[in-house]
Formats: sequence, C-alpha cells, structure tokens
Amino acid sequence: MVPEEFEAAVEKVLSDSGFDLKVIFTELDKWDEAIFLTLALIHEKETNFITIQEPFKVEYLLENGNVITIAFRPTPMDLLEE
Repeated sequence: MVPEEFEAAVEKVLSDSGFDLKVIFTELDKWDEAIFLTLALIHEKETNFITIQEPFKVEYLLENGNVITIAFRPTPMDLLEE
C-alpha cells in the first residue's frame, strides 16, 4: 500500500499550480498502485492531462502546468536475487 502522504501530495499537485511531484518506488507493486491511485484522483477531479510513458516511468502533464512523475527503480539487491 502506498503511503498516505503520497495521496496527499498528488491532491496538492492537482489543486495548486506551481507544484510538481516526482516519486521513485523500489517495490513494483507500490509503483503500480501509485499509478492507479493517481489516475483515479485525476479522473475524480476531472483534470485534463497528457500522459508520457517510458519503461518504468509515467509522467502526467496536468492542465494547471504541474507534472507528476512516478518511476520504478529496483534496488541493486533486487537485481542480484533474480
């Protein structure tokens, strides 16, 4: 489960201009959950946006000029365990 602070930060970026959010998750399931939570909040607020997707990185360019970046980066130990 993503921290409550993440949801509060996304809501701040959606409601106030002049704020960007960049978050890096090291757990794939939390990264995935963060993307779905962010999309749900964007749709709830009926905010227009453009999505830019790269491998393990999603950016939402919001109509208020803010950017939300959600990335996944495995820790070096995760790579060694596989």
